[in-house]
Amino acid sequence: MIEVIIIILVFLALVILLSPVTISFNSTRAGGKIDGFFSMGWIIFLFRYALKDRETDILVFGRKVARLQHKEKPPMYVEKEKHSGIKKPIPHPEDILSLSGPVLRLIKELIYAFKLKYLDIDIRFGLNDPAHTGIIMGILHSIFGYLRAGKNIRWTVDFTKPILEWDMKAKVAITPISILPPIVRFVTTRQVFRAGMRFIRD
Repeated sequence: MIEVIIIILVFLALVILLSPVTISFNSTRAGGKIDGFFSMGWIIFLFRYALKDRETDILVFGRKVARLQHKEKPPMYVEKEKHSGIKKPIPHPEDILSLSGPVLRLIKELIYAFKLKYLDIDIRFGLNDPAHTGIIMGILHSIFGYLRAGKNIRWTVDFTKPILEWDMKAKVAITPISILPPIVRFVTTRQVFRAGMRFIRD
């Protein structure tokens, strides 16, 4: 009986790790209003968040089973905590410097783990100062030229008034098991292990 349960758990774990997660984003901004949705599909589940209505729909086999509403919370004013005499551990500067390499490598590997399915971005922007608008335009040209994403990312510059409008569509997929090797490599590096032990001791 125990062997059967172990086999079932291993099978479920493999299904979870090998089943791709599809993430879609569709957003527009015009006239100061933002609309669109963000969705994440995995196996039989689909989570869809509507930006305008601030609602999340949960679908199973394509059928809606629940809807969650997210209301804006009023700002809370929290009184400053009195000094209790207990010092919180502060990361050592040498740990921050030594971790910069592993952290950047982790971010790079996680980005490469995502597979781009579709990308189409159209942006219209302008700032109060036309000179600043020109500077931003030059930066965008250099970045998107380096990424070779000119066909997928387009922008229109308005030098007459401040404006920000967009029409964005993107779809990426990732397999959960593909993010495990980068995380394991990060955790097992000497710099991360040393910084973690020092943080625990402090």
